Amino acid sequence: MDHFNLTKLEILFKDKVLRRGGIDFYKKEDGLKIIELCKEGEVAILGINGFYLTENSTQPSSENSIDYTSKSTKVRDIYASAKEFIECRDEQLFFEIVYDEQNEYLH
Repeated sequence: MDHFNLTKLEILFKDKVLRRGGIDFYKKEDGLKIIELCKEGEVAILGINGFYLTENSTQPSSENSIDYTSKSTKVRDIYASAKEFIECRDEQLFFEIVYDEQNEYLH
């Protein structure tokens, strides 16, 4: 992999990410760190998707997912909301953090 094409997240979390089907999954602790990094760079968080992962399966959990782009989801501070959302979730969950990939801060 060419290091010039890696994003800041890929470099910082390369040993912690679990990649399946082109999706990056993070444990709770790392998801919280990603939210902090997004906050530092003012990178918009678009949503968080929770998954239960086993050796042989990837099970999405809609009750452990949130879409911040939805008009029905109104929050003042997305970063605080995202942190709170992950903090009160099961330790067994893995998270996909969906963020604005066009923001230069993470590149």
